[in-house]
Amino acid sequence: MLKKEPTRGGLIAAVHRPQDLPERLRPAVAFVGRSNVGKSSLLNRLLGTRAARSSKTPGKTRGIYFYETNEGHQFADLPGTGFARASREERGGWAELGQRFFCDGGAVLAVHLIDPRVPDSPIDLETRDGLSDLGVPRLVVATKWDRLSAAQRAVARRQLAAIHGEIISAKTGEGIETLRREIRRRLI
Repeated sequence: MLKKEPTRGGLIAAVHRPQDLPERLRPAVAFVGRSNVGKSSLLNRLLGTRAARSSKTPGKTRGIYFYETNEGHQFADLPGTGFARASREERGGWAELGQRFFCDGGAVLAVHLIDPRVPDSPIDLETRDGLSDLGVPRLVVATKWDRLSAAQRAVARRQLAAIHGEIISAKTGEGIETLRREIRRRLI
């Protein structure tokens, strides 16, 4: 595990193997979703920094990256699910790392990012069901709204709500304050 001095709003640790997770995890808000759905970009917006590395290439997050917020809370950026330019073995290692993180009580909340263009993605449904099975509360955030017309957004919002329940939009800052309030509310 890479350790750095805790700096508010910045990276504090990176874990790439399940055995490197600390024995006692500090509860964190986990950011989960498909590869290239915008987890790192949303984290940067919430942290007010560019600490989380983002890329147009799927699969750049290859471990769990822990960040500390200005309020002293911890965010965990998990590897994306689905397509990534990595071997099946490496992707299996990411799944094992994520499973261990959640089973060890590492998350008090999962922020599940979903692309509204694919509201019923099998990968997102598996994530939803897996988090439910583990008893991890889930907050759904829709990204990439800017790629939909107004009419498509209305349809996607209804579909997402029917499949995933309440959702928050993260389109270019829209809904960010709502997301911050909801995260704070659940951390208190």
